[in-house]
Amino acid sequence: MRELASRRRRAEHGLFVVAGDNAVCAALRAGWPIDRVLVGPDDGGSEWGDLARLADVPIVVAAKEILAYLSDLPSGPDVLAFARLPPVHEALLPTAELTVVLDDIGDPGNVGTLIRTADAVGAAAVLTTESTADAFGPKAVRASAGSLFHLPPLPWPDRSPPALAAVLEREAMPIVVAVAHDGASCFEYRWPSRCALVLGHETRGVAAAWQAAATARVTIPIMGRAESLNVAAAGAVLLYAWRMHHRPA
Repeated sequence: MRELASRRRRAEHGLFVVAGDNAVCAALRAGWPIDRVLVGPDDGGSEWGDLARLADVPIVVAAKEILAYLSDLPSGPDVLAFARLPPVHEALLPTAELTVVLDDIGDPGNVGTLIRTADAVGAAAVLTTESTADAFGPKAVRASAGSLFHLPPLPWPDRSPPALAAVLEREAMPIVVAVAHDGASCFEYRWPSRCALVLGHETRGVAAAWQAAATARVTIPIMGRAESLNVAAAGAVLLYAWRMHHRPA
């Protein structure tokens, strides 16, 4: 389990760690494949325990000191789980609604937060490029607050920007790129109901392949003296700008 702090080891084992009652419950409620659950000697009567037993997930009792050693949290969690990574394959893109593309976003906390926000607005899918922090790392899993299990990134084998841009173009999906300056106001832009919103690095922006494929560029108007917004904050504004144009019936 400690090896799974490494992205490479997660890929080798096909597993990642889910820590804490709320996250483990979210994974089990979503029907995510769980190999086993580790729990302290005095726990097991909470909701996750009922869910694990209902799903025939093995429960292993471990000393509190072992749980603290296995987790990267400052205080040891009550429960940990081994969860399976999605198998890599060319998944089907959604035929409606919004696909969120995270390109070269290095902070796993921002990645998890953006997945949570995409889930909140009812986005249909998330794609992450190869240079983006791993959505299945411990910090990203925590920041997603359970949304990772509702809206995991599509597990494409080639996640380079040129390859993903080509896939979206082949599917005739409009590509809307977020830029810090000189784009259409995100509040005035006529968002397509089905499109891909590409969010990039806070300094470098998105890769050249996205710029070349863009059908539109949008910007968040800055009213004060801030130069720009953090990518997670910017993503939230843009996602809700899209949703306000396409409210559910």
